[in-house]
Amino acid sequence: MTTNPMPRPPYERRQWLAAAVLFTVLAPVAAWLGRALSYGPGAPGPYALFYVVPFALVAATWIPPRTDAQRRRRFALGSAGCLLALFYPNVLLVTWLVLWALTAG
Repeated sequence: MTTNPMPRPPYERRQWLAAAVLFTVLAPVAAWLGRALSYGPGAPGPYALFYVVPFALVAATWIPPRTDAQRRRRFALGSAGCLLALFYPNVLLVTWLVLWALTAG
C-alpha cells in the first residue's frame, strides 16, 4: 500500500523563522569579519554599496516559502549571501590587483 502525501496549502505552511533570523544576524557579522581579516585599504566609502547584493540575498530568506524546493533555495540564498559578505573584501582586493596588473603592463 502506497501513500501519496498531499502537500499542504501555502497558507498552512509556516515560515522557517530560525533560518531567516540566523542569516540576518550572520550577514553583518560576516561583513565585519571579512573587513577585519582583509588586507585591503580601510576606505569603506563607496565600497560599502557593493554589500547590497549579499544583504539582498539574505533578505530573500524572509519571503515565506510555498514549497520545500523554495525553502531549500532560500536557505542556499542566505548561505551564499553570508559567504559573499565574508569574502567580498578579499574578492574586491584581488579584482583591483588584477585590473591594476593588466593596465600597468
